[in-house]
Amino acid sequence: MPTGFSAVIFDMDGVLLDSEPLHYEAVRLILEEQGVEFPIEDYFRYLGTTLTSTWDDLCERYPIAMYFEQFEARYNADVLKQYQAGAPLIRGARELVEQLRNAGVPIAVASSSHREWVEAALTGAGLRDYFDQTTAGNEVSMGKPSPEIYLKAAEKLGFDPANCVAIEDAPAGVESAKAAGMSVVLVRSELTNDLDLASDWQVDDLTEFKLTWLSNPSAKLAGIG
Repeated sequence: MPTGFSAVIFDMDGVLLDSEPLHYEAVRLILEEQGVEFPIEDYFRYLGTTLTSTWDDLCERYPIAMYFEQFEARYNADVLKQYQAGAPLIRGARELVEQLRNAGVPIAVASSSHREWVEAALTGAGLRDYFDQTTAGNEVSMGKPSPEIYLKAAEKLGFDPANCVAIEDAPAGVESAKAAGMSVVLVRSELTNDLDLASDWQVDDLTEFKLTWLSNPSAKLAGIG
């Protein structure tokens, strides 16, 4: 057990940025042009999955007359454009990264999104300059829940994974960070409230994150501040 934590590594979508509505809207518009209604409740089943698996399932469920390559190009372009315009921030995100920077805590992003999206999203939201390092999904051979992306993020920062805290919102991300040997803060959502995830702390939003957790690992799940 470490005596304290040295760095914090954030997932991006759903942790820093409320970006799932942007992804949903990109898919919805494409399917609308195909004559398919796609309510957001149907989109929830694809959260945390790859674009190829999403596409395969969509094609099984709906009459879609386009190739995956066309879908991928359109989807990527639409999401990139929305990221560049600025995705809305999760409550407390800017305040927390500012607090960590002011406290001298190294911070990084480990996102399953590809590099172009990560840079555009953080820049569009006005967060890019806060982070010491970013690691994107196209830099690793295996995505979450593999620990590879968190191991790489810790390596870039120059810290042992055991000395890092990861902030996640999805089961695959929690599993990835724990497998890398990190402690994990789960940002709860309607999709995870009923799940028993192996996180060390749980918050409803980032305003509940306490900097004292970094110096007091024994406070895990006890709410000791």
